[in-house]
Amino acid sequence: QISGQGQDEYCRTFVINEEDHTLGNALKHIITQNPAVEFCGYTMPHPMERKIHIRIQSRDVTALEILKESLKELKEQNLVIKEKIQVEVQRYHNENADQMET
Repeated sequence: QISGQGQDEYCRTFVINEEDHTLGNALKHIITQNPAVEFCGYTMPHPMERKIHIRIQSRDVTALEILKESLKELKEQNLVIKEKIQVEVQRYHNENADQMET
């Protein structure tokens, strides 16, 4: 669940519930690679509360659009990683089939 706060559509803080540093750090990394982004940072207000606040300040492209694009990019990267892992696991099983049967 994501909610946005802020009057300016180019400078907004989004609250993402049920997430932590795992998503926050990865998302911040992708967002900062966008040339329209002037600033991006995130905080996790309390370690016992699974919620992150991600602040995006941009020009030419709204903060919400940058967040959407970045989430799509992160999803695509995760799919590529998942596929590579599956290929390597299968390769390992194929190469070690004799050892695994004993």
